[in-house]
Amino acid sequence: MKNRYYSIILVILILVSVYSSGCVSKNPEEEVPETVTTFLTAINDDDFNTAFNMYQGKDFLAVASIEMIFSNKGIEPDTIEEINIVSQNVTKTLAAVEVECVVSNPDGGTSSVPIYFSLQNSQLGWIITRVSFTVPLTLDNSEVVNIDMETTKIDAIADNAPLIFIFAVVMLSLGLYIDKKDKKKKKENNRTIDVSGATPIQKESIAQYVKFVPSQEIAVGKPATVDVWVKNFTQQPYHDFSIKGKFANSLEPEKINLFFDTIAPGETVKRTWIVKPKLSGWASIEEPTVVFNFGGTKYIGVLDPVWLQVQ
Repeated sequence: MKNRYYSIILVILILVSVYSSGCVSKNPEEEVPETVTTFLTAINDDDFNTAFNMYQGKDFLAVASIEMIFSNKGIEPDTIEEINIVSQNVTKTLAAVEVECVVSNPDGGTSSVPIYFSLQNSQLGWIITRVSFTVPLTLDNSEVVNIDMETTKIDAIADNAPLIFIFAVVMLSLGLYIDKKDKKKKKENNRTIDVSGATPIQKESIAQYVKFVPSQEIAVGKPATVDVWVKNFTQQPYHDFSIKGKFANSLEPEKINLFFDTIAPGETVKRTWIVKPKLSGWASIEEPTVVFNFGGTKYIGVLDPVWLQVQ
């Protein structure tokens, strides 16, 4: 996360320096296509951090999201041969751009991939706010985004905290009903998580859409819960989403593996670990490991420990 903040500060300082020097003389019709071209060039150069710093919106929640989605569309680093601006509609504050990328294919041929962009003028210059591979973006369907220079994509989960809290209250009210589904629990206990062939992903990316919520009061000898919330912020589903952990000797878990299966775009799903503490003090669930398929690739990541205070 620190590197993310440092990158934003560096970009701001560079922009302020250029602006103060009087070198900023381009009009919007020049700046907008240049922003889009720079964004796509960064992706082609395997520099997804730079591309992420040029974007604010809901299409990409993290750096890994950009890589996943573009890869799913057949655009890998070093595959973009041409970037052609097909059309652009620019005002003082908003812009819509259509681009055709000539992309090399594994068989040696090429294909044309259309990409649609919405942009918004801000204190940092032109920022990309939407990216679409299917639906053309126009000024009519553009929405003004509140761009805060101190806000990052990682803060998006905090912005949704009230909504997640409401979901938590509703889901907790259904907890007794869910816990009665013994057959489903037994079936899940017999399932295993396959991590073979998975590509590692940084925990900072996963932590944005996976949240652990332990019980507020945990007592020795009494069942306690650790709710695990997963939010899919992307426009594609997560498949075979599962989480496992290593439980301390002082915790007796009902089950180790949690299976979320398919999580649709925009969907929030909860699963629950039920544990019975044996000793008072601090206990932990070590190495919570997340495994899921996205865009035809299996990913794996390990999060920070979950700490429980037992009375």
